[in-house]
This record gives sequence, structure tokens and C-alpha cells, in this order.
Amino acid sequence: MSTYIDDLSKHLELVRDSSRVTAMENYMKNKFPFLGVMSGPRKEVMRAWKESLPLTLTRSETWDLVRELWQKEEREYHQLALDWMLTWNIKSYEKSDIEHIYFILNNQSWWDTIDGIAVHIVGKYAKKFPEEMPIIISDWMSHPSFWLNRTCLLYQLKYKEQTNLGLQQSYIHALKWNKEFFIQKAIGWSLREVSKWNPLWVKSVVQQEELKGLAYREAMKYVP
Repeated sequence: MSTYIDDLSKHLELVRDSSRVTAMENYMKNKFPFLGVMSGPRKEVMRAWKESLPLTLTRSETWDLVRELWQKEEREYHQLALDWMLTWNIKSYEKSDIEHIYFILNNQSWWDTIDGIAVHIVGKYAKKFPEEMPIIISDWMSHPSFWLNRTCLLYQLKYKEQTNLGLQQSYIHALKWNKEFFIQKAIGWSLREVSKWNPLWVKSVVQQEELKGLAYREAMKYVP
């Protein structure tokens, strides 16, 4: 696996712009060091690198590559790994993926990767393996990591009319006490998405749960 990572590193080096490093690190609150690779070039590198990978890669080897990228210091490696995962077809998902998803949710955690993992990776996993989700969600809702709590609030974000509204309200009810910015924002964001097609339900939930502040403002943004 290291050979593939080394090849990727060489290509990222070719498109890095060191003059952008300080701004990129400041934007991410100096949580991670950066190479200085912007989103566009990073995604171009990912596409070319993806094409270079052997078609015979097993699911286990694929996750080995993700984990190796995730343990690199520079943020672009984590973002690129997520770019790659976003191209995976739901048909390729396996039940055992959840242990790796848990790993990437719990390591190098910040909103720029958490949200993509929650909405697109966990979201797909939950659609393919709904029978696995009750125990997973139970564990994550009670987990001390607010990033896992946030994931519970966001994984249905793009489900539209397929959203299980009862479950969504139960997540909101259980987490509304948590004043962490990223939890309150996620509560409001999840409701705002539903308000695009069911504003009356959102208004009702906001009233029932007595939401205030950031969660309220985000939830009611499009509600007349």
C-alpha cells in the first residue's frame, strides 16, 4: 500500500502552493498542517490516482489505503481520501465497513471531513444496511464525541422524503441539551433540509422541542 501512497504524495507535491498554507491552516483553526493544495487540483490528483489503482484491490486493501491516508499529518490527505470515498458506489459497501467508518469519524475529526462522512458515507451505509443502524446509532448517540453525535443528526440529510422523521426528532430530542456549536448547528441544519418539503413538521418540532438560538435560526430559515 505504501507504494500507492508514495505515488500520490509525488503528485500532490507538484500542485502544492506554499503561499496558501497559512490561510488554509487559519481557516481550519490551525487544527492541521496543510501542503497548500486547493480543492480543484486535489480532486484532479485523486481522479488520476484512482485510475492508477489496480482493479483487483480488495475491500480490505481499499480501507487499508484510506487508513494510511488518514494517518498522514497534512489535511489534504484526509480530504483526498474522502474525495475518493465519495466516488464509491453503494453496491460496494459491506457490513464490515462500519469499523473503518468509525475509525475515520474518530480520528483527525473536524467539520470538513465529518460532514461528508456523515451525509454521504454513513448515509449510504444506513440505506444499504438499515438493520445494522439501531445499535450503531445507540452507541454513537451516547458517545462522548460530539462528532459522532453530529453524525447521527446528519446522516439522513439528503434522504429528502425518505427521511424517517420520527427518528430524526428522537435524535434532536436527545441532543438538544448539548450547547456545543456543532451540535446546535446540526440540529438546525437537519431541520432546515426537511423544511424544504415539510415546513409544517419542522415548525411543530421546533415548538415541541422548544429550540432556541442557533438551532432555531437554522431550522426556521426557510419556514414562512
